[in-house]
Amino acid sequence: MKRYLLKWLLIFVVFIPGRVLGERPEISLITCSSGSELYSIFGHSALRAWYPQSGRDLVFNFGLFDFNTPNFYSKFVKGQLKYLLGIQTMPDFMEQYRWENRGVKEQKLNLTDEQNDKIMARLEYLYRPENRYYLYSFLYKNCTSELRDIIYSVTDSNRELLSKSAQVTDRDLINGYINGWTKFGINLILGSTLDREIDLRQSMFLPENLYSVLAQSQNGKEPFVAKEIVLIEDNQISEKSGGFWNLITTPVLILLLLLVVVVLLFFKKGSPGWAGNLYVTLISALGALLTIIILITEHRELYSNYNLLWCNPLYILVVIASLGGWKKTERVLAAISLVSLATLQIVWAQKIQYAEPGFVVIVITLAFIFIGRILGKRGK
Repeated sequence: MKRYLLKWLLIFVVFIPGRVLGERPEISLITCSSGSELYSIFGHSALRAWYPQSGRDLVFNFGLFDFNTPNFYSKFVKGQLKYLLGIQTMPDFMEQYRWENRGVKEQKLNLTDEQNDKIMARLEYLYRPENRYYLYSFLYKNCTSELRDIIYSVTDSNRELLSKSAQVTDRDLINGYINGWTKFGINLILGSTLDREIDLRQSMFLPENLYSVLAQSQNGKEPFVAKEIVLIEDNQISEKSGGFWNLITTPVLILLLLLVVVVLLFFKKGSPGWAGNLYVTLISALGALLTIIILITEHRELYSNYNLLWCNPLYILVVIASLGGWKKTERVLAAISLVSLATLQIVWAQKIQYAEPGFVVIVITLAFIFIGRILGKRGK
């Protein structure tokens, strides 16, 4: 029994903030650079609490999740995956980022004793078993936005700063981190709500933005950041330019090659109709998958997605009419499909939703296919 009580006493002393022992920690924001995996490509944020007297050095991390969660990927797609607040020692935390060769930098916060106590009390409350789990949202509730809300809750000095326009959209910020097929896929599933101009507060859903805005912030008449320290240099080489293989496998290049094939077939009398049918079938299948994801998800970032105007599962009806030899029906359906593509041009022109270059190429290709069907150039 004594060993049991001693064990839990030690856990309490190690993991519960040091105000219990009359010691206040020095609180810092930790910002980590991008990783190579998709879930880490946008970087990471955590909060450090260092106790100089006792030597305890803890990291409060809102970015933890359990890969062993039942139906992990299904819950992630549906927006039902729970992340949690965990506590690590600083040496363990740093070891992970050294191993991944990712940069780590620190901003020591300039806080009053009262503000320090408020932050630690909030972390204590959120670390309770009944509070530590939360439903993850990439834009609105993630490891960085949680820290933003905690840090800025202790002062009113930055309301004007945070309400200023960031002069970018959420999508602009996201696109700065991704490229290739990853960029193509992410912009396919994200809806038009990401294409509205945001303020600086919202821009801090990304770690680097929280870091940069915090550096501009005030705590009363003093800077909010007392000191900035680079803990691990970021020596990663950007893969944005990629190599020759990445260049020749970019979505735009591959889709342009398919467009050339369709255009050649369009102007060739008696061109085979199977190529157009195959292309439309693939786009329809992609549209069906996108529709299912939007219907089942609780991620509001995916709603109001005008990509369904070109990535439309109903285009398969044109293929069915083609295979059935119903020429009149095929022409009518192709004309309706062209109207859908024309409507999309208004969406793009008014900047209601972002036009990914690969999407533009697909729309041009579909237009040639549908016009060919209307003119009777279906082939055999």
